[in-house]
Amino acid sequence: MLKLLILKHSPDFYLIGTVTELDEEPSLLIENCYRVTEDGNLDEFPKFTDQRDLFLTSDLIFTILDPSASLADLYKATVG
Repeated sequence: MLKLLILKHSPDFYLIGTVTELDEEPSLLIENCYRVTEDGNLDEFPKFTDQRDLFLTSDLIFTILDPSASLADLYKATVG
């Protein structure tokens, strides 16, 4: 499912991607992960790699939300 994640270390740091919850730590797989910038654009995340799939542990995540329709459309246009 396409989700927007806010990380604990920075409340204004947003990640978007297809999230799969796992049974054990790391607890989340985020496929085709991008960072949402302050102006609403998408940046590759992590930088300096072509890998767009991440594993995150539950202690890093503040909350998981549904993205707005406009952000979801931008994401789908970016990912293809």
